Amino acid sequence: MFDPFDETWWRAGASLNWWDSEFAEPTGWMPDPDRALAWLRAHRPAAVCALALLRSYRTCETGQLHGLEPMLPAAPGAMLWRSMASLGLVDLGYPINVDGRGAWFGPNAPFTAVRIAQHHTIRGRLAPLGLTPMETASIGPGTLRAQRQYDRHNLITTGMAVSARRAGWLTAGEGWCQFSRITGDGEDGEGGPDLALMGETDLVFVEMTASMGLTLESKFRKWDRILDHPAAGRIHVVWPAGGRGRGAAEIVRRLDGLCADRPRQHAADAAEWTRTLACRDGFAPAPGRPRSPDRWGHRDMARLGAVYGMPAAGSWRLPERLSGRYWG
Repeated sequence: MFDPFDETWWRAGASLNWWDSEFAEPTGWMPDPDRALAWLRAHRPAAVCALALLRSYRTCETGQLHGLEPMLPAAPGAMLWRSMASLGLVDLGYPINVDGRGAWFGPNAPFTAVRIAQHHTIRGRLAPLGLTPMETASIGPGTLRAQRQYDRHNLITTGMAVSARRAGWLTAGEGWCQFSRITGDGEDGEGGPDLALMGETDLVFVEMTASMGLTLESKFRKWDRILDHPAAGRIHVVWPAGGRGRGAAEIVRRLDGLCADRPRQHAADAAEWTRTLACRDGFAPAPGRPRSPDRWGHRDMARLGAVYGMPAAGSWRLPERLSGRYWG
């Protein structure tokens, strides 16, 4: 499994070297567009699932995507990723090589990250795939274009989601974690945490923190207001410190201080929390047995189908999300 904490990949900074589908020409190891389209039309559920997870988590490594949903291939050279890149649906990210031996690229790279195309919206490019409206909607609301690309930050967060899934939690990424969704109050805005862990009784939100900017205290005060909301009674917030170098320990100390008088907010070291899901103050919630979505759209569709004379509407080309295969 790719380790986003390995400093080998970040010696040139916290960003990757992106093959941008808006500006780069398809390479020889990608299928031509006609072949790519035919393949994706034949494997539509995998393409929809991949785009939904990328919209939720922003930037993911291919092995991480496999960890979130086993139906997706871990190998970066798999036909799914090559076809999606050929059609301009995704960009591909590679580590920046700083040893003077040239750039890593394509099948020779030690890992490949994926994001929804950043410099154009892909909604129009989905039409040739023949998706149903429900399949398109299941990818997520809003403009289908990459947002807030902080590569190291996002890859660490996605790794946390994979660990949480293995521990039994349901998870949702930043694309679904909006304050207004948490409280049901539109005035709370579209901002929100990086990750949600949904258990049988506990609901844990994760705020990955890699710096001590001027906005850090204001983010804590924002959470103070959210946690005071009547809908937030079972919510806890975890603040994993994901800084680099000598400043990393200082970030942890700062988070310890800010969490000290906040019983439902907890500091953690990002690498340690990814391994153990335990915080520095001993807070270590258990997922219990959360209930995943179980064909939650099929019953309603079946009822509508009966009304309109389409008895098979409960199973006709509905997206995988409605069968409980993946979540956020």
